[in-house]
Amino acid sequence: MVPKRTLVIIAVVVVLAVLGTVLALTLGGGDNGSGDNKKGGSKATASSSATAGSGSKGNGSGGGTRTDNGRSSGSTTTGSDQENTGAGSAASASASANAASGSSGGAGAATTYKGSQGYSIGLPAGWKYQSSDAAGDRFTGPDGQKLLIGWTSSPPSDPVADWNNQERYMTRSQYKRISIAKVDFRGWNTADWQFTYVDGGTTYQVIDRGFRVNSHQGYGLMYTAKAADWDGDLRKNTWNTLTQTFQPKS
Repeated sequence: MVPKRTLVIIAVVVVLAVLGTVLALTLGGGDNGSGDNKKGGSKATASSSATAGSGSKGNGSGGGTRTDNGRSSGSTTTGSDQENTGAGSAASASASANAASGSSGGAGAATTYKGSQGYSIGLPAGWKYQSSDAAGDRFTGPDGQKLLIGWTSSPPSDPVADWNNQERYMTRSQYKRISIAKVDFRGWNTADWQFTYVDGGTTYQVIDRGFRVNSHQGYGLMYTAKAADWDGDLRKNTWNTLTQTFQPKS
């Protein structure tokens, strides 16, 4: 027979053990840890690296506006990269916190987003930052619109030649080239690559604008919208707002 004193000691030990478990769950770092990870997760350096997704390989061709990870060039990554819209890393968390909601970003802009790389851009109503990954910062807008902003510290001197080179690696479904041409854009050396592709039975049209701000700074704005809406005012006004309000790192 177990002495009464022993039973009392056992009971006390059990109570203390249970109490310790409750305190651990209540005060422990479980929730705090996950929360902190979300807030401080890897910075959205937007390693817009660019394996220029879409087909443009992440080779040194300068394509796919990559970031400064030794990759290439001033035009934004194209192809499959654009479709990985959900593949943002936790890095996106810190970048999204930089969105200055409520502040006007210029004509047609509802908010101004400030990227971790140093650029800023006005976002029209209904647009929001989505994620960051090796290709850059990704945004989504109404009616299936998308934007990918990438950058590089080694932009190509000839963005037209760069796009033509990258086109060789294009793998998007039912890809059709519309044009690759030099365009006037705020005095920067710029080229637009326009094309269509089909995803899930829907045809999308893309403008991939690559531009060289200076010898050590280049960007790519890759804008996607449904081809059926391409000639509509929403699409035109949105593109105008995005391009007019974009400001490179100062």
